[in-house]
Amino acid sequence: MRPDGAITIREAAAPLEVAAFGGLISEYVAWCRERYRNDPWLVEMAFSHQGLDAELLNLTELYAPPNGRMLIAEDAHEILGGVAYRRIDRNTCEMKRLFVRSAANGRGLGRKLCEALMQTAGRDGFRTMRLDTTRDMVEAVGLYRSFGFRDAAPFADYPERMRPMMLFMARDLEGA
Repeated sequence: MRPDGAITIREAAAPLEVAAFGGLISEYVAWCRERYRNDPWLVEMAFSHQGLDAELLNLTELYAPPNGRMLIAEDAHEILGGVAYRRIDRNTCEMKRLFVRSAANGRGLGRKLCEALMQTAGRDGFRTMRLDTTRDMVEAVGLYRSFGFRDAAPFADYPERMRPMMLFMARDLEGA
């Protein structure tokens, strides 16, 4: 890998890039299964509730303009991570599927991807970005809070068993 300065973040638009983004989502699911190996029901319930199988078949419809954008981070043509947003309404979008491969941890890619996504969504005219995560994803929660995301009222109806574990956050995109 080249030095951190060689990392590029760009939109996944071509079919192979979209497929690579889908591959990152699949890796993220596997990572979640490992992280929550003592609570496998949580991962299965979460991704089933979110319609993951349908999502993977419809990435372009969900996350490509005008409904959203997918960003990927690369180093020497190796895709190291990605993130997306999807349109909720005229002013609001939702961050989805932030993931950095373990081999690229410690390079600040999660931060760079979040920053690029917020800037992109702001340029696209969105005023608010929201997201959800589990409360014990402390690394992600810390990252989101460092960008000014604050706790928000639930905006998705998760199964009752999951609700105590979920954290909803939002932030204004002005100045992002």
